[in-house]
Amino acid sequence: MRTIACTTLVVLTILALVGCDLVDPMRSTPHADTETFGNLLEAAPDPSQANIWIAKIKVGVPRALGRADDARPTPDVAGGIVAVVVVTSDTVVMIDDRPGALLDIGPGTEVVAVPVPGTTTMLGEKEIHMEAAQLMDFATYARWRLPKLQLAGGSAELIEDVDRINSSGVEGGPVPVGDGSVLYFSARLRPPQTPTGAWLGARRKGLPSPADGERSYDRSFRTELGDGGWSTPEPVVFPGAEAAEHVKLTWVSGDERRCYVTVSKADGTPWVGISERPSPADPWGEIVPMEATGEGDAFDAVAMAGSPEKTVFATTRNGSGDLFLHDPAVGPAQQLQAEINTGGLEWGPRIGPANELYFVRGDRQLRFQSGRVEEIRLPGLHRTVLIEAAPSSDGAWLFFASPRFRPGELDLDIHVAPITSDGSLGTATPVDEWRPE
Repeated sequence: MRTIACTTLVVLTILALVGCDLVDPMRSTPHADTETFGNLLEAAPDPSQANIWIAKIKVGVPRALGRADDARPTPDVAGGIVAVVVVTSDTVVMIDDRPGALLDIGPGTEVVAVPVPGTTTMLGEKEIHMEAAQLMDFATYARWRLPKLQLAGGSAELIEDVDRINSSGVEGGPVPVGDGSVLYFSARLRPPQTPTGAWLGARRKGLPSPADGERSYDRSFRTELGDGGWSTPEPVVFPGAEAAEHVKLTWVSGDERRCYVTVSKADGTPWVGISERPSPADPWGEIVPMEATGEGDAFDAVAMAGSPEKTVFATTRNGSGDLFLHDPAVGPAQQLQAEINTGGLEWGPRIGPANELYFVRGDRQLRFQSGRVEEIRLPGLHRTVLIEAAPSSDGAWLFFASPRFRPGELDLDIHVAPITSDGSLGTATPVDEWRPE
């Protein structure tokens, strides 16, 4: 009986220990994903994994928010919580409004970590764990999410110079011609930051100011690089398209006599048209619908290098964004292969001199070449967002749009980076400052 009793006691003890483990107060439990504010305690590479860094943040309300009337802790910071944040090469790290590296942020700096959805957990009651989609200093965050906050360095500089390409508005869709010294691009204004505020951006000739309740719509512009810099961007005018919503040029021939244009119908559905002219000195003709792209819901059309009769374009007619190719020798336009089209949103096709295909999936700039899709990245330890990439005809330069984090709508600016011999990118330069050697 004593043996049975001892055995029973051992079993009960083991069960008790197992039960304690099941309710271990230090176990990891799922936690709601939320932007986490605090002061950076330390950051270091993860010794066990390449291209992984660990940042420790003392969670707390930023000083500027603590002084505001509507300040509230996000998340609950009672008791001194520490956030352990995994930063990867895929994390977007911003320092003083520019892409940077985690290890360049000094200890004590007020930062904000935006988690990758579904990665936030709580270890006990004192430690949050997450992987960061974005990590930035608080001043950069304030420009983006808290524009009314009175914070030194928190207000964005307003650039409204019509002689420049980049402004506080949205400049994107670069279409370089030749070596890039001629550039077409699209522009629109950004919404006001307050109900009574002004629309933001350069108020260029040909860019209508929105009326009450309206949006700002894309218009295309042309500029040329000379000895004194870029010429003042001039509107690209198409007869009969003045009242259309979006009018966005997406491809132009090397002799500037033929172009493809995306136009939005009154209901917002886009369609692709062609415009031609006898010479670059003549005005553009009316936009004629491109039958090859089908009836409506087509945009971002470009011609293949060396085969201008072949057209690549984007459409959402199948329920998701896909890229199609029209080859008149084959028949109706067909979806491109599965390596390119996925369940995600593929858009922004552009063609390089070797018929390499640049396109965007979500907010990721990709390139399809030699049967393989690869992501296009700028130099740096972490990801810099770039979209709408378009190479010069000699393949030496890549023009693209990159966002600045601003409220209401992101402020897109155009940049240029050299394409190296292995296809990677060199250091990017804002297009207004670009002067090729």
